[in-house]
Amino acid sequence: MANMFKSERLTYRAIEESDDPFLVSLHQDPEAYQNTVPWLPVPQGKKSAPQHREHFERCMLAAMICIYDAAEDTPIGLVTMKDTNIPPNGKHIRHAKIGINIKREYQGRGFGKEAVKWLLHWGFRRAGLHKISLTVYEYNTSAIKLYEKLGFVLEARLRDEVWHDGRFWEDYIYSMLEDEWRQLDKTP
Repeated sequence: MANMFKSERLTYRAIEESDDPFLVSLHQDPEAYQNTVPWLPVPQGKKSAPQHREHFERCMLAAMICIYDAAEDTPIGLVTMKDTNIPPNGKHIRHAKIGINIKREYQGRGFGKEAVKWLLHWGFRRAGLHKISLTVYEYNTSAIKLYEKLGFVLEARLRDEVWHDGRFWEDYIYSMLEDEWRQLDKTP
């Protein structure tokens, strides 16, 4: 049986306290920070890491993305999957929202595509989800191209939703249904 926490070049492992310096480094990159959260960018210090870990512990899935190497796993980012504010009696809805953050020096090498494909596989095959969605800001054009290439469908455009770089931008909501994923997936 294949390792469910591994894709072609990457492994996905639990987020540990020892990852705090890496988590802080992700949030100290202003561009990455503003691509993942709508809040005002403020300096992130070491004290913010436990708060980030607490958030990840509440997710359905939160994992460090690591480059697989027999000698050492090098963290390059993280992925999350969480319920979409569904009340406890709404679990039958089977919908989750995903997020991804990859360090800038590892972007543009296909790691994001590989990690999102792994998330989709995990969500639809392992977690039994019916729908997986994500949000992306209008100014994050490379992410938008990736999500559309992977088969995500634009569901909504929230107008003037986020202030960034001196103007308001839209927040896009994309999703994929299980049947759409099955048509695209080539995994046996």
